[in-house]
Amino acid sequence: MTVSAGRGSTLEDMDVSTTVVAREQIQRAPQTSIEQIVNRIPGVFALQQPAGQLHPTSQVFSIRGFGTTTNVNTLLLVDGVPLNDPYFRTIDWGQIPKESIERIEVIRGGGASSLWGNLAMGGIVNVVTREPRPGDRRLSASYGSHDTFSTDAGITLLANDAVRLGVDIGLARSDGYHQTPSAFRNPYMTATRSEANNLQITSVFTPSAASRYYLKAIAHKSQERGLVWNNTKNEWTNFRFVGGGSTKLGDAASINMNGWLGSAEMDTRNAGQAPAYSNVTPTIAVPFVSQIEAAKYRSAGGSAFYQTEIGPIKDVKIGVDIRDIRADDYLDLYSATAQTASIVARGQHRFQGVFAQGTYRPAGVPLDVTLGMREDFWQAQGASVSGAILANGSTLNNPVADTSYSRFNPRLGAKYYLGDDFAVRASIYRNFAAPGMNQMYRSFVSGTAYTATSPDLKPQTNVGREIGFDFKRSGLDIAFTLFDNTLDNFIDFAPLCTTAATCNPLIAGTGLAAGSVTRVNQYVNAGTAVFRGAELLVKYQATQGLRMDAGLTRTDAHLTSSSYTTPAATPPDPIDKQIGQVPQWMATLGTTWAVNAEWTLAAQLKAFPDYWNNTAHTQKNDGAVLLDVGATYRLNRSVDLWASVQNLGNRRYYDQGLTYTTIEGAAVSTSSIPALGMPRIVSVGFRAAF
Repeated sequence: MTVSAGRGSTLEDMDVSTTVVAREQIQRAPQTSIEQIVNRIPGVFALQQPAGQLHPTSQVFSIRGFGTTTNVNTLLLVDGVPLNDPYFRTIDWGQIPKESIERIEVIRGGGASSLWGNLAMGGIVNVVTREPRPGDRRLSASYGSHDTFSTDAGITLLANDAVRLGVDIGLARSDGYHQTPSAFRNPYMTATRSEANNLQITSVFTPSAASRYYLKAIAHKSQERGLVWNNTKNEWTNFRFVGGGSTKLGDAASINMNGWLGSAEMDTRNAGQAPAYSNVTPTIAVPFVSQIEAAKYRSAGGSAFYQTEIGPIKDVKIGVDIRDIRADDYLDLYSATAQTASIVARGQHRFQGVFAQGTYRPAGVPLDVTLGMREDFWQAQGASVSGAILANGSTLNNPVADTSYSRFNPRLGAKYYLGDDFAVRASIYRNFAAPGMNQMYRSFVSGTAYTATSPDLKPQTNVGREIGFDFKRSGLDIAFTLFDNTLDNFIDFAPLCTTAATCNPLIAGTGLAAGSVTRVNQYVNAGTAVFRGAELLVKYQATQGLRMDAGLTRTDAHLTSSSYTTPAATPPDPIDKQIGQVPQWMATLGTTWAVNAEWTLAAQLKAFPDYWNNTAHTQKNDGAVLLDVGATYRLNRSVDLWASVQNLGNRRYYDQGLTYTTIEGAAVSTSSIPALGMPRIVSVGFRAAF
């Protein structure tokens, strides 16, 4: 089964920075959820709030700065299949129970983009899940702070030389902690209760010694209740069939393929407040249902490639991949007293890619040269936004013209081995990311703010360069990388106007009444950005039972030009200022110590500075130093008991901070609702294999 992020390549042989986290490390990690485990991998950044307590469209997932809530450009795969949401591009982490994971593979930067295409600018995280094994029967459960409970069970129903069949069931629930600080809270605010349910049926077929294929049926549902306000909720459901595998054609050649077919729906109920919320007198705002949304979408796709060797050219891959996404987004909008609009957005995105890659080693020279070539095609077709504005009887009608795009995206990499323990590597590449469907087609009114469609959004294109070295000796691994990327057509979410007078020209022809809108928001191609910096990764196996991992990342991400203009006093995104949701540095340090045959101790630290939540520099988040610790006790060959504490020091900080009315924080806006990062969380549990 070819499920690796390198599509069959050994990650440690690649000419870019890579990491593999094994199942034992994952099980010993103090973190109880997949997004927080990934968040402790050097160079990867996510918000510190649990995924189940964030709005589904508010997930930050970033490598080297490529990935924010409004501009996701890092690709998540599960068993080689994209898991970024087809419509919103964000990630529902609740689909991946911790106990289901076999390993996590990470490729930093765009070095794998010639194989994967769209969204792989920042890099790739591939989660490889466990498969049925003969006699496998396992059960795990945990309980922790805020009435948090999870359980996961797996059983192999059938296992012989030709077929293996297994079932996995996962359940997770939590009452959640109160994200809103007490000083900003009113009686209508609440903690977010969350739930995630998963069912997966996996079959593995080995019809011959040369062939191995798999088929999975997956059902998932995530729920949130009371996201800040007590009348809000979110539900995210999806159903997927995933299959693939490979057939060997001799010693060096094989045919590899995978495919998927899925449907999903995200149902959202958002809150407005009357009068508008004020953090000066937070008890006066009374929430009402401002939006009921049902986004329904279908996704199908697959890939196939031929892998072989041609003389001195090793690891040759020639293949194609395709994807089709179709969405219908239904929005009903309300004021405090009446329904104001019913809007339907429809669209279709299609992707095709053709790629070839191979690695050449000259005779007698310890040098690997990898050339990758990829042609990407993207079409946006059949899109429209329409609806009746009930308040005045007029019609909102925003047809979106068809558009298409193609781009040749090559990469060239080299790795030179100076002996058995030292290698120098470098690569240069070009890649692209199409705008998301929600960015182009989603249009709605919330209070007096109108989010307009963005039919003219252009794909982002990036040219990346990196150079580094790998050193391995006596249990010590050091990897150092310098990277430099130039991203054109950077997409940001921006206000186009902030008063009724300046907004009136922008809503002309939409059916919205003049004077009814005081703010128009839109996704825009904000300009050209650079993402450059350095990564230092260290692994040290001090003794057979003591392992240490450390990482330090420095990222300078800013616009070098700001290409969109706005009316009145609303400024464009500032140039030469750090891009929002990209900390300038991150540090991680982890250790695992097998004290004896029964006890294993683990500790992980992550540190980052204050950083801006938006590129306009009007909302600031706190930095923090966070320490997680855990212990595992092997009761016998079949049962492990464990306990963990996340945020041991109970560090209280704004994971989403105050909003300022002017750039760089000259005055605080009274409409801001900050959110706290995860407090101290204590959990205990067991895992058993029968």
